[in-house]
Amino acid sequence: MSSAHLPTDRRTGRARLLGGLGTRLRFGAVELLDIAPEEAVEVLASLARVRQGVGVHMCNAYTLVSAEADEAHRASLADDALNLVDGTPVSWYSRAVTREPSRGPVRGPGLMKAMLDRPHLRHFLLGGTDEVLADLRTAIERDHPAAEVVGAVAPPFRDPTDEDVAAYAEAVRRSGANVVWVGLGTPRQDLLIARLAGSVDAVLVGVGAAFDFLSGHKPEAPAYLHGTGFEWVHRLLSEPGRLWRRYLISNAVFVRLAARELRRQRRAVPVEAAHA
Repeated sequence: MSSAHLPTDRRTGRARLLGGLGTRLRFGAVELLDIAPEEAVEVLASLARVRQGVGVHMCNAYTLVSAEADEAHRASLADDALNLVDGTPVSWYSRAVTREPSRGPVRGPGLMKAMLDRPHLRHFLLGGTDEVLADLRTAIERDHPAAEVVGAVAPPFRDPTDEDVAAYAEAVRRSGANVVWVGLGTPRQDLLIARLAGSVDAVLVGVGAAFDFLSGHKPEAPAYLHGTGFEWVHRLLSEPGRLWRRYLISNAVFVRLAARELRRQRRAVPVEAAHA
């Protein structure tokens, strides 16, 4: 659903909650919002509490390279989606464009942990396997005892049909969730969020491998690597067979695309009050 076709009250409500937070900039056709992690938590929790349905995408270098190459992925990040700067390389790009320090990045696992500790939120887990979801719920009960998880679905590993998407939307509505965590990896989670966003009054957040990290199924990079630009090295070493192409090739492509974008634009566009 295009932001131009969102109901007026939803556009106005989201603009009021966003206010003047962050900096808006572009990477090709994708509009990004560079916002501090703590600001992201406040904004998304507020949107969830007032039932503002919106898709939220963590946009790291791999996401932006994929969106540049794939029209469907690019479209899923358009219109009324909130595309948050994720990953140190994208933060560096933001700083180069705006000539101001980046406020991010916003990391999916950190965002999820912080939101699980916020009151008045009802969480739905969409992604992973049955085993991952069971262990994730156990970890949430242990580490975030006040969090309310009201539903969980492990989708089959295939492109969802229209019937699948309708079933997921119905499960979210019946659960009463106002936050849906989608952990399917890129681009699958972005495509599914775009299909669900107009059907549920909840904040849908794509968090990639956060389900695996929080459940203990995969090791998360140590905190001292966060913000250094080398977090990807830890992931590559932990899963070289699956991730070598993603990081070694996609990172090189990102550098080339970022250089192209920097030649096109050197100034960020400030977040507008009318942003929806």
